[in-house]
Amino acid sequence: MTVKTLAEAPELSAAAENLSRYRDWVTDHRIAAASLAGLVGTHLATVIGFWLPSIRLPELDFNTFNGLLYLGAGSHASKAVLFWTGAAVHYTDGLIFALVFAVAVYPRLPWRSTVLGNLLKGLTMGMLLAVITCVWMVPRVWNVPNAGFFSHGLGWKFVLAIFLWHFVWGLHVGVFYNPRERHRRQPS
Repeated sequence: MTVKTLAEAPELSAAAENLSRYRDWVTDHRIAAASLAGLVGTHLATVIGFWLPSIRLPELDFNTFNGLLYLGAGSHASKAVLFWTGAAVHYTDGLIFALVFAVAVYPRLPWRSTVLGNLLKGLTMGMLLAVITCVWMVPRVWNVPNAGFFSHGLGWKFVLAIFLWHFVWGLHVGVFYNPRERHRRQPS
């Protein structure tokens, strides 16, 4: 097998050119790009949350969790209303966290704005949100009985599922929010 250069493999050259154009767009439209990244990351992680039982981890249905939180556990709302109300809140949260990432967290992380650096930044934000979920959201906001510190009372598989979910979110946020370094213009 021979390794081709970009000049010898037009499909690789086209892919590199498309990535370059996309990164230019992200650099020029950071808020739109962060919004896109948040929605894509939230959607794909949400799908993974429903698929977790296939790898013997608990299902994470953040849509219904949020529906119960906002409409109340004693609500007489149907399962569909709980799910879709929670989905609206859940996707809004994912979008807002991606915007917070782009505006406040991303600039403070140490990696350069390369493809790998941006991926690491997204994953870092995802892991930060996983820690917040285990330490605060599950035991305090959702008031899950016997959650314990770091939600360990719910078992290691539950904690792993939360981290896997947020890994998927952070991975996609890092892939889709992929700006270049901003070079400061010299005053004229």
